[in-house]
Amino acid sequence: MAEVVLRRCASYDPGEVGRAVQSALQSVLGADPALAGKRILLKPNLAAARRPDLAVTTHPEVVGAAIDFFRGLGCTVGVGDSPSGAVRGVKRVWQNTGMAATCASRGATLVNFEASGWSERTVGARSYRIAKAIEDFDMVVSLPKFKTHVLTLVTGAVKNLYGCVPGFGKSALHLANPKPEAMSKVLVDVFSIVKPRLSLVDAVEAMEGNGPSSGGVRRVGLIAASSDAVALDAVLSATVGLDPLRVPTTREAAGRGLGVASLGEIRIDGVPLEKARVPDFKVPSNWHFALIPDGLARLLLRWFWVRPRAVESRCTKCGECARICAASAIEVGESGPSVRQERCVSCLCCIEACPSGALVPERSRLARLA
Repeated sequence: MAEVVLRRCASYDPGEVGRAVQSALQSVLGADPALAGKRILLKPNLAAARRPDLAVTTHPEVVGAAIDFFRGLGCTVGVGDSPSGAVRGVKRVWQNTGMAATCASRGATLVNFEASGWSERTVGARSYRIAKAIEDFDMVVSLPKFKTHVLTLVTGAVKNLYGCVPGFGKSALHLANPKPEAMSKVLVDVFSIVKPRLSLVDAVEAMEGNGPSSGGVRRVGLIAASSDAVALDAVLSATVGLDPLRVPTTREAAGRGLGVASLGEIRIDGVPLEKARVPDFKVPSNWHFALIPDGLARLLLRWFWVRPRAVESRCTKCGECARICAASAIEVGESGPSVRQERCVSCLCCIEACPSGALVPERSRLARLA
């Protein structure tokens, strides 16, 4: 039976976060003297160069508490990711998300996945470029932010490892796999390659609605952890009213035997599931589309779509969206970005990468009714 740890954490007060994170990690790892001297890579979600209070990225207090825990065991700690904003320089992402200050104050090393190069890894007939920096560590610990996602419904422990694909590789994979089921196979492939030792999710404040970067902040008040990332995602999905098997990454990973998705086979340590539930949590408004069979989806695609729309008043004309777009569907002019809809594959990477929130998802009339 899988085990998921749920700890109450009502705010990002350093003391409260520290107690919740330490308790959760101790419950998952137990007393393991073999950890002393190990090299630990913490992999947070640093989706874009956004402030921590926007709930787009893993909060620095959660990362800091994890650093403190492992350094207290005598471990060497690195913090790394390959955020969308890294195409303009990862230092800006580290600074805006609070990672630079957190790591500097705690003696952890910031790891640049782009600078480390990559190793070719395969899953079946599919090949992936995975950041070589991961090979310098003995153990990967995933630190996701719990958020909704317009493609995969939620993003949590399984999807977080996608950041181990450096540079434009992520956008290219989105371009080749625009549908939720196809993209979920890719996400689970990468998860199976990286194989984190455990996952600890920042669900103190989550994102609801149009995640992963254009939704609203919602207090959930939880720190969640498990050595089974699939079970962890299943429990968190249930707390916000989603059947875990409706989440394509959870369904795909469980189908491959990479974890447990059945709530009846998961033991919860700490806050009972019924007390952890969040009423009226807003899932993406097009989540039904993920359940439409592929054949029908192709027929509906002309009328059922989600695409990026520019909000000119927010745009700083940084060009991040155009650089990240693997389909070359975006141009940035004097009035901001314009999207060539005939090229757009609706991967929405540009929305996640935009540091100013100037791109938002726009839905067709049929998608709004779903």
